[in-house]
Amino acid sequence: MTTEVRKTIRDIAIIIIVGFLYYLFYRFTGLGIPCAFHEITGLPCPSCGISHMFIHLAALDFKSAFNDNQFLFFTWPLVAAEIIFIIFRLESGKDLPRANVAAIITFAVLLTVFGVMRILFSWY
Repeated sequence: MTTEVRKTIRDIAIIIIVGFLYYLFYRFTGLGIPCAFHEITGLPCPSCGISHMFIHLAALDFKSAFNDNQFLFFTWPLVAAEIIFIIFRLESGKDLPRANVAAIITFAVLLTVFGVMRILFSWY
């Protein structure tokens, strides 16, 4: 196993452990990280509900998870795969292929459109 692969596995493990610790902290205290955009404007940001979505997914409550954030409910596996791919590429010193850059830009645009529609149509 190369050094780059070991670093990538380590980084992914750290992300998973931190996420799991945050889940446990939230589950036992009810305290979570507030959304700064929502706190300032009173409106949901495009990613509002993602923490609750993952908590509901952990409990296999798919309906509630979907209601927390409809866009990310369907796209989070793709985002996770892209993040892992980016980590592998960066740690191996390689540039991202154009298709991946296009996918990231497309995702950002779609997430922004979802966020605007969520505000306009009160999807929260």
